[in-house]
Amino acid sequence: AEVFMNDGRELCPPATLETKGFELQSWPTRCTDFADEEEVVRTYYGEMMELVKSASGAERVFIFDHTLRETGNTNLNAAAGGGAAAPVPRVHCDYTVNGAPRRLLQLGEEGIYSRLRGRTLTSAEAQELSSGRFAFINVWRSIDDVHPVMREPLAVCDENSVPDDDRFIYELRFPDRTGENYSLRHSTEHKWYYYPKLTKDECLVFKVYDKKEDGPRFVFHSAFDEPGTPADAPPRRSIEVRAIAFFDPPPLTEEEVSAANARTATSEPFEGR
Repeated sequence: AEVFMNDGRELCPPATLETKGFELQSWPTRCTDFADEEEVVRTYYGEMMELVKSASGAERVFIFDHTLRETGNTNLNAAAGGGAAAPVPRVHCDYTVNGAPRRLLQLGEEGIYSRLRGRTLTSAEAQELSSGRFAFINVWRSIDDVHPVMREPLAVCDENSVPDDDRFIYELRFPDRTGENYSLRHSTEHKWYYYPKLTKDECLVFKVYDKKEDGPRFVFHSAFDEPGTPADAPPRRSIEVRAIAFFDPPPLTEEEVSAANARTATSEPFEGR
């Protein structure tokens, strides 16, 4: 079905995470080689932690994953750092109301490194974090040094236009776990947006789950074929980073506060991975 795509740059006031579930931020990066996983983790994760904090107001952010994507590739789920995957041309939201808390606990079992506490959190501490407000937030960026995005841009849907009944569950089977995301029934009432010709200095930030119920929680998104794309348009090359933002972290002990202040002086870059 054909869908009308609105120009997100024309929104006035601009969209924010709290009004529509997504927003555009100007956030240049110092990362020079996105194919180098060590550099991405060392440099880019810290930048994205600060961006998510700025956009969401969260006190703590955990960066746990990233994926490179490029048009022309066929694998939708290339491992982070292990080559680029293809853009995903399917409307979806990464988590469900039940799947997101379950994923947080799974990440807790795998080991969440806390920069503030200076150690890997226990499963019990991850459980405690899940009792407060948390949100899964994605950040999408072009990594083309020369060209703006001209092929298969990313579109996001204003969740205020999506009734709950339009969502349905889609299971993802992995060797070690089963994930859930939402798919979306088509409706002409849904309001879709994209930001034409995104540059490398711009980031599209959007929520894929928020525990807080009064506001946008599940932003549907998809790559799409933009009509009028020139046949010789350069491939779209992008990176998406996945984060968990914590708004109500448990208090630190006096010893942990002192240790965290000492680590801040050494500019350790990110909460975890």
